[in-house]
Amino acid sequence: MLTSILINLFERDLSKLEQEIAAYETREGIWKVPAGISNSAGTLCLHLCGNLQHYVGAILGKTGYLRDRDREFSDRNIAREDLLVLIGITRRVTLTVIADLTAEDLEKLYPEKVFSGTMSTGHFLVHLCTHLNYHLGQVNYHRRLTQS
Repeated sequence: MLTSILINLFERDLSKLEQEIAAYETREGIWKVPAGISNSAGTLCLHLCGNLQHYVGAILGKTGYLRDRDREFSDRNIAREDLLVLIGITRRVTLTVIADLTAEDLEKLYPEKVFSGTMSTGHFLVHLCTHLNYHLGQVNYHRRLTQS
């Protein structure tokens, strides 16, 4: 049951991230950092994709993805089309890995220590879903703030 809920929520929110990035009028707008805002929508997109590809893809799905978290926050001016491809790849990896998890897998401890402690895989996937949703709201706000 939790697996189907997570698939539904990740599908919904990664599709919404794709729509938000596609809705920007210009590439420059995606990367704009107005006063009082810490990250551009492009940076948040890279961070969300890197986060999911690492914690879901590499750790749970053994995809071989190697995360470079620093680059998520330093890369700039990546084309919208490339960001959309990255979101699509992230969606496929995330949904495929979660679909393969059993109820027993969700009850097991997440295989990597996170937040200075341990938690079940199901708990951590719920956290990842809320993390995605939190930053998705920031992307939506950023787009509305920076567009005419």
